[in-house]
Amino acid sequence: MAIKVLLVDDHDLVLESIRRALTVEPDLEIVGAVSTIAGALDSTRTESPDVVVMDYVLPDGTGAEATTKLLAEHPRVQVVMLTGQSSGATLADALEAGCSGFVAKEGRFDNLVHAIRAASANEMFVPQHLVEELAAHLRPRPPTLGADLTDRELEVLRLLARGASTDEIVADLVISVHTVRNHIRNILTKLQARSRLEAVAVATRIGLIGNPATGNGAGVRR
Repeated sequence: MAIKVLLVDDHDLVLESIRRALTVEPDLEIVGAVSTIAGALDSTRTESPDVVVMDYVLPDGTGAEATTKLLAEHPRVQVVMLTGQSSGATLADALEAGCSGFVAKEGRFDNLVHAIRAASANEMFVPQHLVEELAAHLRPRPPTLGADLTDRELEVLRLLARGASTDEIVADLVISVHTVRNHIRNILTKLQARSRLEAVAVATRIGLIGNPATGNGAGVRR
């Protein structure tokens, strides 16, 4: 089935350009295009999108505020933040609101397509070069956080920092999917993180792992 996508942007030209470009993707179905938070909430109620592409700056608030409101009503919806403000602070705001992806408007269009597909598959997409900057804007964490991570959990964490998926971790470490998921669940608990990306950012901030390798983006399963 096609991924149902709702677009939210207050610039008509941007909105129409994105709509036209995404329409040619055979696995994506555009179910609406609106310009406000209120419109996003109304359309989500009526159209039941799988993924909402959300501008960060809207007439009635920020995309992060919109995401918080939207996910409170529809926790299964995935939100990809689209913004010209591609900073660590904006990314941290979007992440803590519950966004599943972050795409800069000045970036490549295929990044947006990738982010939508990743969000639909319960993965997270973010420009990898922003992970370290993101870490600097997350709320402070105690330096002892993560001290109880096992050697295997640290291995898994380092693979997550490289953007590895569950299947890739399974192949790399030669362990079962169930074991990988247990390790990731333990990592999130021990680092007080809600997503794989947040775990990587927290671990980077407190020095558990080095800065992730640079690249166009990281697909990180939540």
